[in-house]
Amino acid sequence: MAITRERLLEMMTAYRSTYLLRAAVELGLFDALAAGPADDRAVAAALGTSPRGTRILLRALVAVGLLDAEGDTYRLPEGGELLVTTNPGYAGANVKVAAGDWEWDTMRDLAELVRTGAPAAGPRADGTDCPYWVDFAENLTFVTKSGAAFLAETLDAGRSDILDVGSGAGLFGYAVAAGHPESRVWSLDGPEVLTVARRHAARLGLDGRAAYLEGDAFDAPLGGPYDVVVLANLLCQFSRERSVELLRRLAGVLRPGGRLAITGFTTGDVPPARAHHAHMLELLMLGWTEGGEVHSTDAYLSMLAEAGFTGTTVHQRDGLPLRVLVAHRPEQDTEDKGAQR
Repeated sequence: MAITRERLLEMMTAYRSTYLLRAAVELGLFDALAAGPADDRAVAAALGTSPRGTRILLRALVAVGLLDAEGDTYRLPEGGELLVTTNPGYAGANVKVAAGDWEWDTMRDLAELVRTGAPAAGPRADGTDCPYWVDFAENLTFVTKSGAAFLAETLDAGRSDILDVGSGAGLFGYAVAAGHPESRVWSLDGPEVLTVARRHAARLGLDGRAAYLEGDAFDAPLGGPYDVVVLANLLCQFSRERSVELLRRLAGVLRPGGRLAITGFTTGDVPPARAHHAHMLELLMLGWTEGGEVHSTDAYLSMLAEAGFTGTTVHQRDGLPLRVLVAHRPEQDTEDKGAQR
């Protein structure tokens, strides 16, 4: 793709569309137009906002294509229902993740992060006290539900004891457990994130089959043994060496023949221009972790083999920017893995 002045200007000002969307979602502006078209005075009255501020915001939203207008009357465009909170497909909450303050504050110093290779000051994403993961759990991304369903279909686990490591909202482990009425799932994460996971379990009718383990995956007691271990969007937070260390630990809490499933973005499988989200996530790992990177499929295969897993298969689905890797703990271990439980 050629670099042009027009393209450069579009990139330089793209953040303006982001702050427009953030403000409109925060104000509930799209809800105010859900019942039908309205003028700026009616919208301001519904929102309790200043007439001048509302008028300026409405016109700007038209300018970026988030609203349509005819004279002084504004209406939702095609697809606008995605931004109405009462719609089952509401997507606006994801602005708290995709355009959250923590990411903005970190990325303004990207040049310095590249110079030093060190993470930004403050809580790190590879710790259990990072506030970003609470927002991430509470406001599911666009691929969370579809990714969880894909993982469950790929595993087709039957009756299983499942450990979901770095569970976040818990949806990946819950999706696997939902496949059999006697399956149970243990979610491992920080205490504040697990509070959100508990709410999701109750919403899905799985709270009676869900348990919770608080702490860091590298040193928290893991219990077990398990039939399935799930790692969703987790190993990108760690270097290759740390990832192998964790995989070895998890192998020790799997039953012989049990399976470990990795799901998430990968790099190196397609040209970077076709893996936009993976490379943007990798920038966040530069700013938020000591050594995290979005690993390639080949790197995952190598790490799993080094950790003692066998028979790894790779799965992908058109339209879903995630891959699922499923590996097996051998039926007969050739060495003592020294599991910590």
